[in-house]
Amino acid sequence: MPVTNDRIRFLRGLRAVRDYTADPVSDEVLSDILEVGRWTGSASNRQPTEVVVVRDRAILDQIGASGVGPAAGAPVAIVVLTPDDPSRTEVNAFDTGRLVERVLLAAHAHGLGGNIGTLKGDGIATIKQALSIPDGLKPWAVVTLGTTDERARNARPKNPNPGRKVLADFAHSEHY
Repeated sequence: MPVTNDRIRFLRGLRAVRDYTADPVSDEVLSDILEVGRWTGSASNRQPTEVVVVRDRAILDQIGASGVGPAAGAPVAIVVLTPDDPSRTEVNAFDTGRLVERVLLAAHAHGLGGNIGTLKGDGIATIKQALSIPDGLKPWAVVTLGTTDERARNARPKNPNPGRKVLADFAHSEHY
């Protein structure tokens, strides 16, 4: 049971991070995180997602200005690409969510913070052009990664309602 408790505590410890230090993410750690992402399951094992790893500060700033604010301060962002196929939007969104959660957990396992954001408005076209993404693929979700800036995190205004729903309000048995 102690191993299970440690694993559950690890899963429950994943938090969204918006502020990062300037410390780089090593190639070895990033490769390990990407391998976890590569092995993420997908609907019918279609493996529709691809990623572009961005470390270029100018492009990270563009991503930040395009709706994913934490990218402007992150040492690395992973732009998730899905097929631009309106008939598969819901399935692709589901597969993207699975991929992102696994990437965030892999980063957490390495002691890094991470977050997900989505490109807004013209941001999709802007980042598609900036990264030379070919037609037929759509950048939408962006995962930011890095060492959590604890000082900045602690300086943020505290959520007046930081708690979670009680289990009885979250999980219903047999029917609502």
